[in-house]
Amino acid sequence: MKQENESIGFLVVNVKTANGALPVENANVTIYGSGKLDENGTPALLDSDIIFNLTTDRNGKTPKVSLHTKDRNLSLSPENTIPYDTYNIFVSADGYYDNSYLNVPIFQGITSLQGVNLIPLSEFSAPNDYIPNSQRSYNEQRR
Repeated sequence: MKQENESIGFLVVNVKTANGALPVENANVTIYGSGKLDENGTPALLDSDIIFNLTTDRNGKTPKVSLHTKDRNLSLSPENTIPYDTYNIFVSADGYYDNSYLNVPIFQGITSLQGVNLIPLSEFSAPNDYIPNSQRSYNEQRR
């Protein structure tokens, strides 16, 4: 009988800018195992959890990497077992805001393609200054 993590899935990260119109060459892509949470309940990106450090090619793509995942036959059982494992991805490139993707699913025998859209830095910004609209909080002041 197979062990739970003997199955392999694949991942390619495709990094672009300008809403997917232009590839970003030499972007740094770090793939982390998921599972550990920080004090805020979000997945922790610890150096000890790094699985791959990759760089994109001239087309903005990383090499295809193999990642351990769960057996696809788990989807056939009535216990509602999740038939995949998840990984976290951190992307950075000179001149762009950093970006991260949490809990990216990897299925056995499938090549997952994770699209990344990097936003160019504004004149006086640092790479980790960007906060997506979905994570912003607005203080409405009424007079």
